[in-house]
Amino acid sequence: MSSVESSSQEHELCVRHFCYPKYLGTVNKLLTLEQRHCIEGTPFGWFTVLSNEVRISRILLRELCRRWVEKRGGFVFGCVFVSFTLLDVCVALGLRVYGLDVDIECENVDSECRSLFGGGIVKVSMVYDQLVRCEGDGRPEDFCKLYILLGLSEFLFPNRMGNVYPCLFQLVDNLVELSSFNWGAVVYTYLVKSLCKAFWSIQIEQSSIVCVARCVFML
Repeated sequence: MSSVESSSQEHELCVRHFCYPKYLGTVNKLLTLEQRHCIEGTPFGWFTVLSNEVRISRILLRELCRRWVEKRGGFVFGCVFVSFTLLDVCVALGLRVYGLDVDIECENVDSECRSLFGGGIVKVSMVYDQLVRCEGDGRPEDFCKLYILLGLSEFLFPNRMGNVYPCLFQLVDNLVELSSFNWGAVVYTYLVKSLCKAFWSIQIEQSSIVCVARCVFML
């Protein structure tokens, strides 16, 4: 491919992501001290500092997808290789990298939190609406469960359709047990899978529009 053709392809390539803490940032502005205290007692206390103004450069994201090397688990910039490991997730977000596995694909869920939404697929926007409705009412623990569910669904495990993964309902039912899970591993694994898929779409399928799911801000 000539340099002109290569330059044209890079210019036309559009890389999209779905990690926008829009709802979370809005709720963070309204948190009471009691609610904030309850949230900060979980592994996701840092959710409270997220703003709906958080952005990532699409140009940077495009370059990272193009330079991803699956076999080595990192990025190549000229002759320099930069690894991306599970430890990076631990350092960046403070998520533990040991503990019980999280099966994000689990569909069979018996959950108290899930019962708040009736049947059918639950969207992130529905969690936000439910959270707004219970603002100032009931126990802080119940608010915290919905808040953590919102953060997990909108920031750590976002997807193109804006759906909430069924397994997350059951996980937030027990706030005490949240710290027992290996959150770092599942965040890292799913982001890496998305990077690999994006690289394949760019280099092999020559796609002009590529989507990167999961928490791209880890990059």
